[in-house]
Amino acid sequence: MAGLQTFMWRTRLSWPETVATAELVIGRWNTVTPFTTNTDQRERIWTARHSTTPQPFMVIGQDNLSGSAPRIGNPLPMLLLLGMALQKPGAFDLSFANGQKIDPQRFELADLTGLLPHATHAAHRKLAELSLQPTPPAPPPDTPVI
Repeated sequence: MAGLQTFMWRTRLSWPETVATAELVIGRWNTVTPFTTNTDQRERIWTARHSTTPQPFMVIGQDNLSGSAPRIGNPLPMLLLLGMALQKPGAFDLSFANGQKIDPQRFELADLTGLLPHATHAAHRKLAELSLQPTPPAPPPDTPVI
């Protein structure tokens, strides 16, 4: 079990692209339960938290577009990372701390509690479902929006 209790992540996206991708996933989640995000443009730090708690579950800073998330405990950071990785295939590297890669494209909802043992609430499953949804393609630039 050594090295399997922590997830590591890294992105090749710029900070604004990473924040936009995270906001896209959080926007979907807000259809189920309210989340609050804050973008500090001066410090270039983005945070996300559930509206019922002051403590953020995810912090993304421009100076370090990588980090870790615990496997045991709050499943929200990893659910967000999975959603972000699925929105931008190939832009995120996810792994366990021991180096074992995680392929978000192969993630199955049935594996949710195997990957995240504390993701037992029905809301976690719904957030995971929303994270797995593909982004609808943007309309071509010359297409009038009705």
